[in-house]
Amino acid sequence: MLTIYQSNSIGQLQQVSDIVHNTLLYLVDPTDAEISQISNKLNVPKDFIRDSLDINERPRIEKEDSSMVIILNSPVVMNEELLYEEIPYRTLPIGIIHVKDHLIIVTKEDNPLCRDIFSGKYGTFQTHMKTRITLLLFEAIAQSYLDFLNRIKAQVGRLQRELKESHNNRELFGLIHINKSLVYFSTSLRAMRNVFLHLSKGQDIKLYEEDQQMLHNALVDIEQAAEVTEMRSLSLSGLMDAYAAITHNNLNSVLKILTTLTLVLMIPTIIGSIFSMNVALPYEDQPFMFLVVIGLMLGISGSLFYVFYKSKFLRF
Repeated sequence: MLTIYQSNSIGQLQQVSDIVHNTLLYLVDPTDAEISQISNKLNVPKDFIRDSLDINERPRIEKEDSSMVIILNSPVVMNEELLYEEIPYRTLPIGIIHVKDHLIIVTKEDNPLCRDIFSGKYGTFQTHMKTRITLLLFEAIAQSYLDFLNRIKAQVGRLQRELKESHNNRELFGLIHINKSLVYFSTSLRAMRNVFLHLSKGQDIKLYEEDQQMLHNALVDIEQAAEVTEMRSLSLSGLMDAYAAITHNNLNSVLKILTTLTLVLMIPTIIGSIFSMNVALPYEDQPFMFLVVIGLMLGISGSLFYVFYKSKFLRF
């Protein structure tokens, strides 16, 4: 889908039907026909657009003739409701293509961050301000990572509370899927940090003092997000190891208790088996022998239970 924006006479962003001077083009999962149209009309390499649609593309900068593409990775929600079955978050590339008099933003899926930029949430701009739009997108992505990390922190806390009362592996699978999301974040943040550092030299895009400050702020947020991601990942790995050990210890405790109860019940079972044999036994005609046998069984079982309880074999 191709959406074309242009600033009007009072600086407001509005949609237009054709590509005219100083327009902002937003491409969402474009068709081959749209890719060919943009490539031919604006002299953009098709690979710039296709690479931006590859979900496994890593952040980088590439220049060819008068065109330049900056590929960033933005965090997106996959399905938080299926946390126990698949990863809740991952990253998707956003391609920012600079060409003469135009800026093209390419995504595989409609990205809420782009819509926020267009609505002016992160700052005002006009469509001829290619550098400013790019920097606003940098800042939006950096803030988005921090927001997603806060959501992950809340989810991990909830899973920890559930694990304390759970006896199955569902919550552990949830932690594993969150850790996979953190791997996506960590990989993307390291690559984007290099992209931001490279752009800060001012060799690829011209940066004014205000632009340098915006890029610096975005870089600080990216570095902070990278550090928090690394810390969360290490903490989560340690947490999963700890819960795996706890689960193993709980299993050993349950097996110990079951084995102890088996021993407690084994002696009465043997006694009952002996007196149930179809052979003559001493005092079998005496009515009081039933109470004697029951008392003997209860006495032995009670004694074994007391001994094992005092030895902490019947406690978690």
